[in-house]
Amino acid sequence: MSNAELLGKLKEKFLDDSFEDEVVELAKEIVEADINVMEAIDVASEAIREVGDAFEEGELFLPDLMIAGEKMKRCMDVFRPHLTSDDAAASRGCKLVLGTVSGDIHDIGKNLVGTMLTIGGYQITDMDVNVPPLDFVSAVREHQAEMVALSALMTASLPYQKEVVTLLNEMGLREKVYVIIGGGPVTVEYAEEIGADGWAENAAAALKLADKLLASDKKPTEAFITA
Repeated sequence: MSNAELLGKLKEKFLDDSFEDEVVELAKEIVEADINVMEAIDVASEAIREVGDAFEEGELFLPDLMIAGEKMKRCMDVFRPHLTSDDAAASRGCKLVLGTVSGDIHDIGKNLVGTMLTIGGYQITDMDVNVPPLDFVSAVREHQAEMVALSALMTASLPYQKEVVTLLNEMGLREKVYVIIGGGPVTVEYAEEIGADGWAENAAAALKLADKLLASDKKPTEAFITA
């Protein structure tokens, strides 16, 4: 099988109902064929974005998105040891702090967002769940993050998203970091009200939103964007 055929088959595996083990075996074949792993990662990432688009359009469902994300994680386990230092640097991308805010222990949505953003080339610091506002701010400072993504699945936790924005302002960091928020009870109106830079309805939209912010000519606080 030619290199082009192997890469084409890899994309197909993400878009069909193949088992995760099948994708892993194909990833190993690609490595053994001495194909540039960054090229293979680009192909897989393109496929994941197509899955995300289909999910947003209602053609695929949450389990499909989760399965595709798991396929990508297992492929990366195969590809990562074969990245050169230059490849690794190129794949690092934007530094982003992610987490679910105080009082909320829901992690499925947050994990999906993390998976999509990682696939999109973002360097993620995942703070997990029930994260105090000050911990987000400390992580932004420590990792020199360019973006922070705040999840909240409980209405009672929404004020903590606002508190993160407030603390970033008070500590002089707000104009250095984009703030995006999401979660079941979060609305676009609420996101604008608390001074976030963007709102996303789901994991696929979160990746598009982050890309839009970085591609825009607007600095943090200058414009509000939705995916």
